[in-house]
Amino acid sequence: MLKKLNLVTASIQTALVAGALSSSVAVANEQTEAKSVERIQVTGSRIKRVNLTSPTPVTVIGGVELENQGITNVNDLLAEMPQATVGLSPENTTSYIYASGLNTTDLRGLGSERTLVLVNGRRFVPGSVGDTAVDLNNIPTSIIERVEIATGGAAAVYGADAVAGVVNIITKKSFDGLEIDVSTVKPEQSGGEEYFFSITGGQELDKLSFITSLNYTKNESYAKMDRDFFKRGMRSISNPANTGGSDGVPADIQFNHPTALGYYSERGDFFAWTGTKTREAFENNHYTFDADGTMRPFDYGLGLIDDPNPLISERAAGRYTFDEANPGDAVFRHGYKDYFRTPLERVIGTLYGTYELNDEHALTFDATYSKTEATTESSPAFFSHTIRRDSAFVNDAMGKVMDDAGLDSVTLYQANEHLWGDREYNQEREVFRSSIGAEGIINDDWGYSTYFQFGRIEQDTLWTGEVYKNNLAYAIDSVVDSSGQVVCALRDADGNVTGAREGCVPFNPMGATGTTQAQLDYISTTATRFARHDQAVFGATVDGVLFELPAGYVSAAFTAEHRREVAKIRPSENMEKGLIKGNSSLPMDGEIEVKEFSAEISVPLLMDEFLATDLTLEGAYRYMDYSVTGGDDAWKLALNWGVTDELRIRLNRSKSVRAPNLGDLYTPNSKTFSSGRADVCRADSIAELSSDYKYRDNIINNCQTAGLAAGWMPSDEWLSGGSLPGYVQGNTDLDNEVSNDYTVGVIYTPEFVDGLDLTVDYWSFEIDGAIEYFGRNSVKLCYEASSLDNPFCGNFVRNKETGEIENYYARPINAAQITKKGMDFESAYKFDALNGEFALKLTATYLIEDNQNSTGRAEDFRNYMGETDDAPRWKGRFSALYSHDDSAYVVTVNYRHSTVDDNEWTPEDNNFNDVSSYTTVDFMYKTYLLEALQLRVGVNNVFDREPPRTPETYDNGEFFDVKGRRLSLGMKYNF
Repeated sequence: MLKKLNLVTASIQTALVAGALSSSVAVANEQTEAKSVERIQVTGSRIKRVNLTSPTPVTVIGGVELENQGITNVNDLLAEMPQATVGLSPENTTSYIYASGLNTTDLRGLGSERTLVLVNGRRFVPGSVGDTAVDLNNIPTSIIERVEIATGGAAAVYGADAVAGVVNIITKKSFDGLEIDVSTVKPEQSGGEEYFFSITGGQELDKLSFITSLNYTKNESYAKMDRDFFKRGMRSISNPANTGGSDGVPADIQFNHPTALGYYSERGDFFAWTGTKTREAFENNHYTFDADGTMRPFDYGLGLIDDPNPLISERAAGRYTFDEANPGDAVFRHGYKDYFRTPLERVIGTLYGTYELNDEHALTFDATYSKTEATTESSPAFFSHTIRRDSAFVNDAMGKVMDDAGLDSVTLYQANEHLWGDREYNQEREVFRSSIGAEGIINDDWGYSTYFQFGRIEQDTLWTGEVYKNNLAYAIDSVVDSSGQVVCALRDADGNVTGAREGCVPFNPMGATGTTQAQLDYISTTATRFARHDQAVFGATVDGVLFELPAGYVSAAFTAEHRREVAKIRPSENMEKGLIKGNSSLPMDGEIEVKEFSAEISVPLLMDEFLATDLTLEGAYRYMDYSVTGGDDAWKLALNWGVTDELRIRLNRSKSVRAPNLGDLYTPNSKTFSSGRADVCRADSIAELSSDYKYRDNIINNCQTAGLAAGWMPSDEWLSGGSLPGYVQGNTDLDNEVSNDYTVGVIYTPEFVDGLDLTVDYWSFEIDGAIEYFGRNSVKLCYEASSLDNPFCGNFVRNKETGEIENYYARPINAAQITKKGMDFESAYKFDALNGEFALKLTATYLIEDNQNSTGRAEDFRNYMGETDDAPRWKGRFSALYSHDDSAYVVTVNYRHSTVDDNEWTPEDNNFNDVSSYTTVDFMYKTYLLEALQLRVGVNNVFDREPPRTPETYDNGEFFDVKGRRLSLGMKYNF
């Protein structure tokens, strides 16, 4: 049996390698002879079939397409598919703490957590502790046979998380010989080099067949300043010509020059000014220090941004322009510590094998070990130190300025990598996954497959360049004692010095360029966090024929699965106790257990009738019992209708679910901050509400019911307290998300054009109770409700005596509604010409509707269709392959339609809302120099297309190519 299956698999692969097949029906057309040999399982169903047609849209990507573009990570290819977008990648995790370097895919833009990634039809261990999204860094590209993308009804077949669909990565199961593959990618501009090496070997013996592979990849990081288009600089600034909200003049305009933030210097700077930092404060009352502590005016490089309009001077006065010769004193200049890509290094070892016990039964086994390392480099820690007038470090000049301004203290802004070092977040992830299974036939009509697998990810994170926030404040607050010694001050509640703080080492930040070892030991530190996620799965499936009808056999599949996932997080003591500036984390222990039972059935209704070459009804039902959220189910009904030999119609209606992951449920308090001190219950905030504002009365009544009397205002100390502290936290009261899915498709294979396949599918997702994280905005939503009995009021804490908000919680809530609708187009065409063979393939997605409502209230409805950060109206990918003798030429074109930054834009907002369309072209040439030696030469982004030049997109590496034109070289040798 297994040998027969291998023959069919080989024939499928042959068709895929040709590069012309993208849909399941196209593959089926190549298998006229093979499909009668054995029933085959396709993605989207566990029923083995005698053909590869499916009522669920399935796009097939041959593993050779990775090679055709010089791609060494499957996520890079998936990101180019119109059905998908980037979840996380090294290009958009350059500032992430816990997700540095991850590679996850996101079908339909519904979120990586709603895309189920399978490897050979089975779940894979998540890429991050507490999550469900799979890190595609752990999948070796050298043994990928094909990737199948199925949407619609997948949850009923594979379980929760498949709301948007399934990405099923099919690997080679056997290999005979030894293969070595080496490749590199060299960008035209410096930085971003890629190196890849793999060695794959195996044998196909009488009973035993196996394949083993070792993959190594190293992707270098590159700074944003390594790219010419970024050096030119672009941002938005307030428009000096703007006079109000109805003058027809945009409030913001694009500014084509690099700028810098007008404070935060290496040696410290301060404003001798009370109140708001106006332009006058910047120009006449802003001071910094030389290395010897000499105070002088702050240097603004080429000068503050010109802004004569007093209504908006507050914003523009905070930045200045500069060039290489006139950098100014600020640290946070354009491009400072900004990177386009997180460096990533990974090693993957894999083994797959099959041992035939006899002609009817076989054992299967596999193991994967992966180690990835990524480092996110950030700016040095930036501080706002309080410098009192009685400080031992206030010299005469600084003291006079403070006295003249009537100041008892000033705020010193400082960021200096030479003091505590840059902050780096180094993440090392190790993944181990193994399984053992058995498969075979029970009788002529029924077969079985069963397996047990265990996976584990261990995630070690190291932070460097961190400081003990209290120790730093103690060290800076130093005075001269009665003996003339500088000591750290011990103060009473009124601020009076009562003695010296024991064990404290004084530190003078004004003009500081370095530290002593004693200061470094007292103030600086590193932090660590260890995390582990275990996944154990047992599954068993039987499938076969129930009985025969006039139109054919009724087939079915029955599956039972048990899954247990356990997550554990252990931060270092300084993080757990919140001793480090800006970073804190508590331990986490989370566990979820799932029992699942599913049934599928395929019922042939008609065969060889008028306008019905075949008509099949498909159904699936899955019951899921979660240890946290309880019982739930998913189902699908589908119709597969062959109208004629040329025309096929498929319809699918399904209910899908997504269960909250361990992170959603159990994430412990992790520190975060929100800027400003807004509070809807403040008297001045209520006074600004118009009389016709829909929720004005609710706000007033709810605030008073909460104990805040009319006219209540928080204290001046609270108002001037800076960023409001908060905590990211899980929610064990979450329920499953529910999605109603629809697909309607037409497949046309005209007989008058040999080799042409056309597919059109309409799809729709309507998700209710989607999990949404609400942070500081919960305050407003709480009081706008009809009463205080709503889920948002529990997301913040007020002081019982003063009524002031002490902190807030960013907790997930089942509150959002998401709707996405669109159409997919696929076309494949093969023909002979010019003494060779051409294979053309076009895949495109047209977005019809993209809406989200975060709370369910009518006024919170948002239309994201056509916005840059969500999805363009059109996305398309076209490839053309010409093969002749032992050579092949491949051209790939990726297209992204024009978008806007904001659908609610008006001419009063800005002058840069429109984002132009974007097209890139890649080329690859492959040939065999010897019978066993293949050479590949390619150029990606042939025309060196830069991202569209607007303030919001010109450096966007998530949706546009920021690497630039690059040369790809590869060599493969088979022994």
